[in-house]
Amino acid sequence: MPDRFGPRGVCAVIIPQQNANMQPEYELMRPPGINNQAYRFDISVHDRVPEAVLKTMPQVHGCYPDMIIVGNSFEMRTISPADYVAYHQQLESLANGVPFSTAADGCLAALRTLGAKRIAVLSPMSEGYSKNVQQFYENHGFEAPCATWLGVKESKDIFKVTVEQIIAAFDTPGFQDVDTILHVGSALGIVGMLNELETRLGRPIVSSNAAAYWYALRQFGIRDTRADIGKLWTLDSVV
Repeated sequence: MPDRFGPRGVCAVIIPQQNANMQPEYELMRPPGINNQAYRFDISVHDRVPEAVLKTMPQVHGCYPDMIIVGNSFEMRTISPADYVAYHQQLESLANGVPFSTAADGCLAALRTLGAKRIAVLSPMSEGYSKNVQQFYENHGFEAPCATWLGVKESKDIFKVTVEQIIAAFDTPGFQDVDTILHVGSALGIVGMLNELETRLGRPIVSSNAAAYWYALRQFGIRDTRADIGKLWTLDSVV
């Protein structure tokens, strides 16, 4: 519920404990009057991430949130549309009536709002993860002909990726043949780079953290816009 530190609302964000960038990024994006509260889960066992999130979900009610964001890119793992619906239902049962969204929900809403049809995918870890992302978004109606990845072996090492490596990844051949670029993998941390990258590449970038927070706020009725964190945040509503 709104409180003294968040008179417009309290946002609980569930994030991996290893992702040191996410809390600062959410603070960077936080509109005046919103209180962000972070709850962390262990991502070190990659195949058990969904279970770790479900275990953490009940804790968020300790801050009496008005909205909940599950800020992990589940679509990097093999997950069918039916599996994702079932997982959503599990999250909903633990949300106890509080509106919630996942990073994938935010990315899907962002792509549709931007009018994306043909996307390229960037993720920080393996080829397999990027291929899973391509399949996930193709299952939801987008063309995803091109993907790249940074080859990071362990989640805890993503923060070691340099700005130069990130910029080089966006120069992947094929990225000029799409209308929108999608970055998943919330630990990579590119929110502060979005304007620069979009200007250089001449097309919008949907980044998981920026999309997740933008979508959650819009769902809650917060329509604040920003001109410094990418085209998406200049839009005040969801299509």
